[in-house]
Amino acid sequence: MVITIKLKKSVTYILAVFASIMLISGCYDGEEPDSLAFVVAIGVDKAEEEREGYKITFQFANPTQISGGASEEGGKTGKESIKNITVPAPSIYSAINQANHMVSKTFTLAHTKLIVFSDEIAKEGIDCFLETVSRSSDIRPNTYFAVSKCSAVEFLEEVDPDTEVNPVRYYTMIFENNQSGFVPKNMSQDFYLYHDSEEKSCIMPLCDKASGENTNDYSDTGYQYKMGNFEAGKAPTGGDKGIQVMGMAVFDKDKKISEMKEIETEIYNILTGEYKLGYVTYYYDKSPDIPITLIQTQKRTPKIRVKTDTSNPKIEIELYMEADVCSSTPDFSLENDLQNFTEQIKKELKEQIEQFLNETQRLNTDIVGFGSYAKRNFCNENGFEDYKWRERYSNAEFDVTICYSIRRTGLMIRSGK
Repeated sequence: MVITIKLKKSVTYILAVFASIMLISGCYDGEEPDSLAFVVAIGVDKAEEEREGYKITFQFANPTQISGGASEEGGKTGKESIKNITVPAPSIYSAINQANHMVSKTFTLAHTKLIVFSDEIAKEGIDCFLETVSRSSDIRPNTYFAVSKCSAVEFLEEVDPDTEVNPVRYYTMIFENNQSGFVPKNMSQDFYLYHDSEEKSCIMPLCDKASGENTNDYSDTGYQYKMGNFEAGKAPTGGDKGIQVMGMAVFDKDKKISEMKEIETEIYNILTGEYKLGYVTYYYDKSPDIPITLIQTQKRTPKIRVKTDTSNPKIEIELYMEADVCSSTPDFSLENDLQNFTEQIKKELKEQIEQFLNETQRLNTDIVGFGSYAKRNFCNENGFEDYKWRERYSNAEFDVTICYSIRRTGLMIRSGK
């Protein structure tokens, strides 16, 4: 009798657990994939009339072209893989509500990779959109923010992902490429966390449609010697088609206050430890007319120490870089004078970094995030706030040390001998 009762209880318990699992895994509010329109990018512009709020542009994947439909050609790239729709609305989700009545699918932001703001919107402030992103259960924290020099709708209409079938991967390759030193690495979650913080000021990548103009803006420094120093839209590409992403917009809280071009952006990535690999040209006094090109990498993340025991903060920066020689000049053997060349590299790179840091002080924007290191010197949040880091940063003193090594020259040295 006792065994029978225990058996009944066990069976009841198993059935209850099984029923609970079935309820938990249920998808009563789920939707079929073929009923959804996957938004890959969002553009935000000012509306023509103030009462309309904003012009919100949704760029969504065209599933019939990506999958190839019933044809045997497979997925298609380029403009056929995406579509755009623009609606006036006071917010992103109110715009989605309208767009859902214009397209035979339901829009979802679960795969959104980019939110691009027009320059006008960025200067006025994007605080209300930060609230939308933070509260959204759809928008992922690794979504990119960007500022467009042209209107956001113009930028999205010019996008032509002709090298990718998947438009999400197209944006990923632009904004997360390990060799894109001219594009700052910054996700929407970083902007939300630091836009109103004393620890760090924020940035966004700059983008624009190609203008076909040649600004003739070339570097006259020893770092990236004789290379172009362009911003998005102004790099000469031989035409006025396509988009360009390079340089960055500098923010004070949620408002854009300045811009930096591609070389300054590369220095920013080095200081923040986000630099991976790039081709860099350096000046060398034995070949002043021919730059020496190196494949440069960041060996390890920078070591940063901030001293706050004086009125002016003292910031110590140690950088660890290494490189391989990519091109030289046949007039002499670079390897025989490697130590002298390395010292020149360190000098030129240090000058470029100090110039960049001085510009951030002029703007009074700690975009590198030295404030996060300064905060460690205080016992609590109130002590750091009383120190008033943002006010003191403009008078900070920098001490930059660079460890630089050039590798893999042995075979060339033996050949020369």
